[in-house]
Amino acid sequence: MFGANVIFHRDIAMDVKEIKLYTVEDLKKDLDKGFSDSETALKKWESILEALIAVEQVSIQVTSFCLKYQENNCEGCPILNYDYPCGHPYATFTLFYQELRKIKSLAERIYSILKMIEENERERRKFV
Repeated sequence: MFGANVIFHRDIAMDVKEIKLYTVEDLKKDLDKGFSDSETALKKWESILEALIAVEQVSIQVTSFCLKYQENNCEGCPILNYDYPCGHPYATFTLFYQELRKIKSLAERIYSILKMIEENERERRKFV
C-alpha cells in the first residue's frame, strides 16, 4: 500500500518486521484517485506512527548482551565499558527510549488532530 519500505531486524535468525511508509508518490497517486487532503494526511501519519511503534517495540527488546550478562547484574557486559547500565537514568538506551516516547506522543497528537479534521470534512460532505 505504501511506497518506501523500512526493515527492522529483530534477531539474528532474520525474523524481520517490515514497515511500509506512505511517501509523496503514494500521496500523489491517492490524490489522483480522488482521496481528500485529510485522508492522505492521515495515511502519512498513520504510517509514521506504525514505524515509531515498531522502533519502540524493537528497541526495548533485550540484546544478546542482556541474555548473557543480566543474570549476574550485568557484570562483565561490554556496554558497561562505555555507558551506564541500560536501566540507569543517564544510560544512552534510557535517554533514547525516553526521547522516542516523546516523539511518538507528538506523532499521536498530530494524528488525532488530522483525524478530527478528516471527520469534520466527512460530516460536511454529507450535507453537500
